[in-house]
Amino acid sequence: MGFTIFYFSATGNSLEIARKIAKELGDCVIKPMVTQAPGEPVGGPGESVGFVFPVYYNGLPRLVKRFIEDLPIYPGSYCFAIANSGGTRANPLGMLEDVLSQKQVRLSFAEEVKMPGNYIVSHQVPSSEKVKEILKSAAGKVEKAAGAIAAGEGKPVIRKAELWSKIINHSYLYKNINKWDEEFLTTDKCIGCGLCAEVCSVCNIKMEERRPVWQHNCERCLACIHWCPCEAIEYGKKTVGRRRYHNPNIKMEDIKR
Repeated sequence: MGFTIFYFSATGNSLEIARKIAKELGDCVIKPMVTQAPGEPVGGPGESVGFVFPVYYNGLPRLVKRFIEDLPIYPGSYCFAIANSGGTRANPLGMLEDVLSQKQVRLSFAEEVKMPGNYIVSHQVPSSEKVKEILKSAAGKVEKAAGAIAAGEGKPVIRKAELWSKIINHSYLYKNINKWDEEFLTTDKCIGCGLCAEVCSVCNIKMEERRPVWQHNCERCLACIHWCPCEAIEYGKKTVGRRRYHNPNIKMEDIKR
């Protein structure tokens, strides 16, 4: 049996999970969701389809939702998903299953994995020691999930706080999203390297006079903040003094679009 994993990763957590699963499965390819969905259907007899993504505001990132809505999948395909976050009791996997059900596909295996939280607009990143602890625990859970997926086992979605998750996801991720990136700014630490533009998943940053300018199509992934080599990007005053984070096992070159 062959496997295809589609992933979305801003700071590397989802990519690390996807790579670990692919290694355990063997005959597996991983593809980023930042590109256009393939025109030919995926899945069907002998091919399983997986999704690995972070949780944004209790649900699916906009980019992930759009990609899966556009992805043609053979009805009846074995589909699996791993959602990762700093810790959630929300309904991202239920939201994914709702999208898949429109394609006559069910989510056969659903799992959540705790990874280091990185949304520094609202909270601090864990310490380096805590990061190591979280990643070690996650690796064991991912390995176990990969074994179950390889065996074609089922693990149904456990739906949690459905209405609350829907309200939060819509209110904070979609409402006035075109204005959200207006609070990004660069400090005098900026050297004009342009790496922030290269890691932006939706090409929302353009360099003008060696400074990044946000184009009001932000996904709120914060890759620009976390990968800046000079820590020169802030989101207003909310991120000042907070640690930056990117997965220690992932390189910037792996994230560049």
